Amino acid sequence: MEKKLRITEDYLYLPIAKEQETVLLEIYVSGGETEKLFEFQIPVGSEKDGSYPADYYARFPVKKFTDKTLILKGDMPEAFFDAVENASWRESAGSLRHPSIHFTPETGWMNDPNGLVYKDGVYHLYFQYNLFDIRWKNMSWGHAVSRDLLHWEQRDAVLFPDETGTIFSGSGIVNERACFSLPADALLFFYTAAGGTNPWSEGKESVQRAAYSVDGGETLEKLGDAGRLPTVCRENRDPKVFWHQESGAYIMVLWLEENDFGIFRSADLEEWEQSDRLTLDGAFECPDLIEVFDGHGNGHWMFWCADGYYFWGAFDGWRFWTDGVRHRAYMNGIPYAAQTYAGIVGRVVQIPWLRLPNGGRLYTGAMGLPRELSVLERDGEKLLVQKPVREFAQWKKEHAVVKKYADEAFEIECVFADGGELPFAVEKHGEVYYFRVGETKGSYDRAGGRFTVGEETCLLGADIRDFSFLVDDVIFEVTADCDTIIGAFALENTDGR
Repeated sequence: MEKKLRITEDYLYLPIAKEQETVLLEIYVSGGETEKLFEFQIPVGSEKDGSYPADYYARFPVKKFTDKTLILKGDMPEAFFDAVENASWRESAGSLRHPSIHFTPETGWMNDPNGLVYKDGVYHLYFQYNLFDIRWKNMSWGHAVSRDLLHWEQRDAVLFPDETGTIFSGSGIVNERACFSLPADALLFFYTAAGGTNPWSEGKESVQRAAYSVDGGETLEKLGDAGRLPTVCRENRDPKVFWHQESGAYIMVLWLEENDFGIFRSADLEEWEQSDRLTLDGAFECPDLIEVFDGHGNGHWMFWCADGYYFWGAFDGWRFWTDGVRHRAYMNGIPYAAQTYAGIVGRVVQIPWLRLPNGGRLYTGAMGLPRELSVLERDGEKLLVQKPVREFAQWKKEHAVVKKYADEAFEIECVFADGGELPFAVEKHGEVYYFRVGETKGSYDRAGGRFTVGEETCLLGADIRDFSFLVDDVIFEVTADCDTIIGAFALENTDGR
C-alpha cells in the first residue's frame, strides 16, 4: 500500500507498535522524477476494529520537504497509513517517567554517544538512535543539547540511513581551520556509513564519511564523498577525529577488525593516510585516543575502547606506543562506548552509554553521568580518575537529597537526583557492609573485595574506604576509591513506569 502526503507541517508522526515484527517502509518525494529518500524497518501491529494499536508516535522531521508531496510505501495495513499524521506537534507517548540528570530519549532505542562537541556554551550530544522501536535497528543519529551537562533537551534527529548504509557511530569537531570551504564556526561530523545493514545498501561495505552543520548543530548535511575514507576492513567503524597540534594534522582513530585499530592523518580532512595499525589485547570498537593530565599538568596519552579497557602509552602524531597492559575503567559491563568531548578547553569530559533494560517503558538505554578524566599516581601505579563533572558538585549542593553513613574507617554518601523518596540504609556485620537502596540490596566485603548489587557481584579489591552512590530513577551509579572505580547498575523498578 501507499499514502501520499502534501507536507505542510514540520513532522511526520508514525504509529509504532513496539517490539512487533518489522516491515519495510519506503519514503519517496514526488517531483519531475520520483526520488527515494528513506527506508526504515517499522514494527507493525495488527489492526483491531478498524483502529491501529500504536504504543507511541515516532516524530520524524520533514520540514525540508515543505510544500512537496511525500509518498509512503510498505506492506502495512491501511489503518497504519490512516494513522500517519503531518503535524507541527502531537503527544507522542503520553506521560513517561525519565531520570532527572541522566539523558534518556523521549521514546525509542538509544546506544552509543556520538559527535560530542561543545560550541558557544552548548554541549551537543548526538547518539545512536532508532526512533521507530525500543529495539536496535534503523541506526540514525539523535540529538540533545545541554548547558550544564546534567539537564538535556532532546532535539530533532539529524542523520538517517540511505543507499550507503545505516548511520553508525562517529565524532564531531568545530571547523576551526575552515575545511571543506565551510565557515570556521561550522560543526563537522565523521560517521560510519555501515553498508549492508539495510536493504538499500545491500552488498556494500562500511565507509567513513563526513557531514556538517552551519546552524549550530540543529541540522546536519552529508558531504557525499568529500572527506571519505575508503574501506580498510569490511566492517571498520567508529571514527574519532581530533586536531593534533604538535604534528600539525588531523588524526582519526578507527576500529578495523578483531582487536586491531588504525591511526590515520590528514592535513585538511579530505585526504587520509594510514600511519599506524595496532593490536590491543581484548579491545573492541569505539576507539578514542586521549591526552589526560595529572595534578602537575603533565600529559599522559591513553588509547580507549568500548568496554572501558584502556592502555597507557605515548603518541607522536603518527604512532601510538604502549606496553600492552590492559586496564579497566569500569567495575561491570553496563557502561559502554564512552566518548570525550571536542571543543572543551582545560578539562577532558567523557560520557558513556549505559546498557540498561527498558523496564517496560517506551525507551531503552541511558547516558551515564558525564565525568572529568585525570591521572593519579599512587604507589608507583598510574590510575585513571573519573570524577563527576564539576557542575554535578554545584547541582548537588543546591538540589540533591544526600544521605550518609560512616564509621571510623568507611563512608558511603548516597545522592538522590529525583527527590530522595527511596529509603537508604546501611548496616555492618563484621567486615561486610550491607546496604539497601529502595528494594535493591547490596553489600561490600572489605576483606574479600567483593561488591554486590542485586544479583551482580564485582571484584573491586579489599579495604576500599569510600563509596559514593548516585540514585536517579532506576539508575544506580557507584564511584569509589577516590573516583578511580566506577560502575552502573539498574535498580528494581517497582512502579512499573
